[in-house]
Amino acid sequence: MYRVLILLLSVAALPAVAQPRASDLVEWRVRADRTAPGAEARVVLDATIAPGWRLYALDSPVGIPLTIAFDALPSGVRAGRVAQAEAREGYDAVFESKYPYFAGTGRVVQRLHVGEGVAAGTHEVAGAVRFAVCDDQICLPPTRRAFRVPLVVE
Repeated sequence: MYRVLILLLSVAALPAVAQPRASDLVEWRVRADRTAPGAEARVVLDATIAPGWRLYALDSPVGIPLTIAFDALPSGVRAGRVAQAEAREGYDAVFESKYPYFAGTGRVVQRLHVGEGVAAGTHEVAGAVRFAVCDDQICLPPTRRAFRVPLVVE
């Protein structure tokens, strides 16, 4: 009995191994193009992904695909098409499916249509990117990263 107690206390004294967080594994940089009334702008989201980790792409049929959601856009501005840089292709044996992902870096571009009546000046665009990452052993829960970026209309 004494040995079992010593073993339990020894295990309890070991430092806990913390599971990584997706927000620590993916760094996001967000910027918006300058634009003019009646033109189009781009919100560019660049991801830097920690070595050994994969970020599911926008069109992934497995896992949790990357999504972009905007809060209320400035008056006269509306979201357009979203595109991504060329993604790598992986295979998920569980779902027996190919899927696109980013490793190292990734880029997503959200187009914004700026109406003719939008006043010149700086307008704030706010939103969030939701993403999930996996390595060869685990997948982490989806993470939401909010962003705010100035949209300059000249």
